[in-house]
Amino acid sequence: MTKVTKKLWGGIIEYEDDDTPLDIQSFNAFGKSVVMWLEQSRALHWAADSLKKSERSIKGGGRGAYDHVIALMLGGYAVETLLKMVIIADDCDANGLTLDSKRATEFLPMIHDLQKLAAQAKLRINARDRAMLTSLSRYTVWAGRYPIPLSAADYPGPAIFDNIGVKRAAAQRGQWEQYDALYRKLHRLAVRKAFEGQAIRS
Repeated sequence: MTKVTKKLWGGIIEYEDDDTPLDIQSFNAFGKSVVMWLEQSRALHWAADSLKKSERSIKGGGRGAYDHVIALMLGGYAVETLLKMVIIADDCDANGLTLDSKRATEFLPMIHDLQKLAAQAKLRINARDRAMLTSLSRYTVWAGRYPIPLSAADYPGPAIFDNIGVKRAAAQRGQWEQYDALYRKLHRLAVRKAFEGQAIRS
């Protein structure tokens, strides 16, 4: 979009205005708002945590197995949104807050691979965090959404019935605890980087 020179009162006042339509400006204002991305991430984490806490019957199978997978899918989305918030903040720092992008792809990566997003966000994480991000990416890409991935090579068995047997509940609990700890760590790092020390509600 271009700047348009506008004149008021017979040219006494002259100013430049953006000719970008208001709906596109609004799309950009919301899409590039780190606060909106942070709140979306927190809402997804809260929903994942609520589902995990209300899991009906993880002890006996049934819905509990579905709840666990879907809670991790929502948790994966919470992490993805947090990482994309940092990437958007970096883009706005580098290029300024322009309000004329017509597609999110102009300022936002269209991938769900959490380890790649973390690398692009340039957050300092360790090998264990990267391993958890790789594991969690399975949920952001397909598990919880579909019964199978796009490729048979990526199919380790039915997502819903992973860890069936005596150790399933303990394995799921451990996986959830790792996700929860990782989210809290990434939240702290992402807020610090995106907001550069500004006071932000926890």
